[in-house]
This record gives sequence, C-alpha cells and structure tokens, in this order.
Amino acid sequence: MKRAVLRAAGLLILVLVLLISIPLSGENASVEPDPATITDYRAAFEVARNGDVDVVETLRVSFPVDRHGIFRFFDLVDPQDSGVRLAPRDISVTRDGTDENFEELTEGGGRYRNLKIGSAEVTITGEHVYEISYTVPDAISPAAGGASQFRWNVIPGGWRMPIAKSKLTVQLPVAPGALTCDVGAGQSGGCTAVAQGKVVSIQTGALPPNTPVTLGAALDISPPARAQVPWSIGFDSLLGRSVTGVVVILLLALGAAMLGAKFARGTREKKPQFPLMYGPPEGIGPAQGAYLCEERVGKEAFVATIMHTAERGATRLDHVNGWTISDAGEASRWSQLDPVSTYALQSLGVQGGAFHANKSAGSGETLKNALGAFGKATKGWAEQNKLITRAGIGSLGGVLTVGAILAALAIGLANPFGISLLALIPGLFAVMAVELLFKGASTKRTAAGRELWSRVGGFRRVLATPSSEARFDFSGRKEAYTAFIPWAVALGVADEWAAKYRLETGEEPPSPAYFGAAGYAAGSGGFASSMVQDFSATVDSAISAYEATQASS
Repeated sequence: MKRAVLRAAGLLILVLVLLISIPLSGENASVEPDPATITDYRAAFEVARNGDVDVVETLRVSFPVDRHGIFRFFDLVDPQDSGVRLAPRDISVTRDGTDENFEELTEGGGRYRNLKIGSAEVTITGEHVYEISYTVPDAISPAAGGASQFRWNVIPGGWRMPIAKSKLTVQLPVAPGALTCDVGAGQSGGCTAVAQGKVVSIQTGALPPNTPVTLGAALDISPPARAQVPWSIGFDSLLGRSVTGVVVILLLALGAAMLGAKFARGTREKKPQFPLMYGPPEGIGPAQGAYLCEERVGKEAFVATIMHTAERGATRLDHVNGWTISDAGEASRWSQLDPVSTYALQSLGVQGGAFHANKSAGSGETLKNALGAFGKATKGWAEQNKLITRAGIGSLGGVLTVGAILAALAIGLANPFGISLLALIPGLFAVMAVELLFKGASTKRTAAGRELWSRVGGFRRVLATPSSEARFDFSGRKEAYTAFIPWAVALGVADEWAAKYRLETGEEPPSPAYFGAAGYAAGSGGFASSMVQDFSATVDSAISAYEATQASS
C-alpha cells in the first residue's frame, strides 16, 4: 500500500513538472517601437523546389541616438499549417561589411526567435548597413488541386522600426501563376508584385513599425515534403519538434521504468510463516529481534535493551531527577547478555559504574553517540552472523533513485535541452524504484536470517494478538509478563501485551522488580509504555540540549 501511494504521488508530481514547461501564452510582448529608422530595406529570396528559401536582407539603419544594435524577430508559425516550424538556420550578420555579434533568444513560449544583434559594450549612432542572411526550410506549402504556393512575409511584422522604402526580389523555382501582395497583418492589397519569368519584384513606400508585407505566389509543382508534427508550437517545449524523438524518449522512459521496477523487486522479501512462539529465541536480545523483523534500529529498541539488561540482573534502573542506569555488580549476569546489549551499556559507561540520563548537554552528548553506535552495532551483528546480506544493487540503489529524482526535476523545470519530456526517463525510473529509498531496502535476510525472523515474528504474534487467538497462561508464570516487557517494547506491542495480561488475569500489569522508581507511577497503558515515553522524553531533551550547545558554538 505504501509503495502504491508513493508511486501515485511520484507520477502526479512528474506530470505537474512536465506541465509547468508548457507556456501559457504564445504571444510576443516585444512590439514597442524603436527610435531608429530603416531608411532603405532590401531583401533577396531564392526559393528552391524542395521548399528551402535562402534569404539575404540588407538594411540601411539610421540611429538618431546612441544604441547597441537592432532586433530581428522570426515567427516560427506557418499560418497554413500549425504543425510546421519555419525555423531559420545558417544565420550570419554583418554591419558595414564586418561580422557582427548576435545572440539568439526565444520568446513567446517558443513561437518567436529573436536575433539580438549588437554588443552591450559597443554603442553606435548615425547610419549603418546591416546584412542578415539565413535559410528557412519548408517555405512551400500545399495548395488546392495538388499544386503548391509560396506565401511569405517578405517583410516580417517583427520590425519595430519604421521603414522608409523597400525593394524585394523573389527567385521562385518556376514561373508563378496568380500573385498577391498584401500590406499589414490580415489585410488585402496595398502593394503590387510583378513577375518576370521566375523572378518576382516588389517595391513599397513608407511602412509603420510592425507592418508585414506578404507575397502569395501560386506554383504549378507538386508540394514538397515538409517536416511536420501533430501538435501546436506551444507544446514544443514539452515534446520538441520530432515525432521520432518523442517515440524514442517514450521507449527509453519505458525501459527506465522497467529497470527501476526490476531493482525494486530485488529488495522485496516475502514474509515467512509466523508460528506461535511462547518465548523469544535464545541467544539474542530484543534489539536484535526487532532489527530482524523491521531492518531498522529505533530509539525504542535502545530503551528496550536497557530494560532487558535490568531484567537480566546486570543493571539497576532508578528514576530520580532523570534516569540512572547502574552496574548491579553481578559479573555472571553480564556474561549472559547478548553482545549488542553489552555494547549498549559500555557505550554509556555503565560497566563498573553508572550513567545518569538527565536533560544536561553532557548527558545528551553521551546519549547521542551511544544511540548512533548502538544502531551500527546491531546492524554489524546481523552482517557478521550472516543473517543479513545485500539486496539487489545494495546502497547504490538509493543513490541512483535520489539522482534520478534530482535529474527529473532539473530537466523538467530548467528544460536545458528544450524537451522537458526527457524528464520522463529519470522520473519513471525513480517512480518505479521508490522502494529503494525505504529503510532496509539495501539489505535482505539470508536463509538463517529468515528462520530467525520467523521465530521472532511468531513470538511477537503471541505478545500482540488477542487471547481468543493466542492465549498465554499467566496463572503459572506471571513473572513472564515483566520478563517479556523489553521484547514487547522493542517489537512495538507494549500496549497490546499489557492489555492481554489485564484481560486474562483481570488485574493491572505489575511493574518489574528491578525498577526502583520512587515517585514514578505507570500510566494506564502499563509500566512499559509509560517508562518508554518518559525515558524517550529524557533522551530527546538531553540530545536537544547538547545540539543547542553545538549550534551556539
């Protein structure tokens, strides 16, 4: 269930990241007039039969005030077919016969290509001649009856400067049929196009800023093939401009998802049978048993281990102004402890002495270090005894999953390649491999570990299940209740264990004999839950006090 919820949440986040890359508007906001004037505008077009058009635009520009250069806007949308992109290529720019710097910018959600011609470090004034040359593919579009047409803004609507006059020549692949010449967006007429063989000439007078001049020429040739996609230009930032590219990305994303799922399956373990066990396995402590069940070491396991050492007679617990754990002076009792329990006491300095857990920074430093070392010791015990081994690709799986999440976010949000759909590849890997981030995902139990897991699980089942399913005969062994409290705490069923005792005996659960807690009363959930809550609160306060001193220093 947890896996399904996380995968659903991951898919939702991935979809939202991809949707963010789709622009809300394709309009161009850069339409404010420019103080410069184009005193003479000339352009030569050479249209090939395959639809490519080579263009050379020559502009004489007068700058009345200091400027850094000019802007040339290209509209990539073909009004005749929204699936075609009229993107310029092989662009070069000169000013007064010398190569000029320019920068290509994208505006209007990817609809407009803006050439920012000039340099921020250079100011110019007076009159200068610019020459802009480029090639645009797919300029010839289909027309009725199987013929073709060349309909083109021979003066684009993106010039923010007024144009005093213009002279335009268009070399077509064949002599044109009907010709039209329109001035202004959405207008008809206003200029005249004259054809001499394959060459069409157009001249205009003064034109206001942002005023296109559009030539329409009927061509008696079969329409050439055009590169097309089945989506509008607003989706280019998501899908790019190639159907083949989208298919390849989707196939790679599917492969990444399958790989992530394969890695995730390598971490899964089928739960064994949990036969009823009326006592814990011999030779291990509650923390070890809990680790085999959950593959994690929590603070409750540490508290349970301290209780376990007291129950075995190796230590005493006292609750006065905090918690005091002291050596009971019984060497034989220490020898009966499991290695993890012994290590926990040694890390607190209890052997041959005592440790007082209060809310001081010094106590907090010791507890924090002890908790960290205790977790490593518990895991190390399981590995050394070959109860736990690496699962799948081990800890590398978590690293790969985190890296995939970061890569998906970076590609989807920053879109460095102009195709945010690429985020699907690492994104779907991360969604399907999310289990690699779970605690214990890098390890799995060996055959010996599974056998011990089965026994510990069976004992937990007796502690936790109602008496109607698994009775425990307290009449002859009431002391078993307190003896098993540490296990109930470590396995997370202390309340259930207390309720079971209360139900079967009709009495309140007893407090352990080893606990001399003057002034401490067990709560309604039984001694175990109350002690764990109090001890945990003391540990948290002590560690917080220690960390506060580190932050201030």
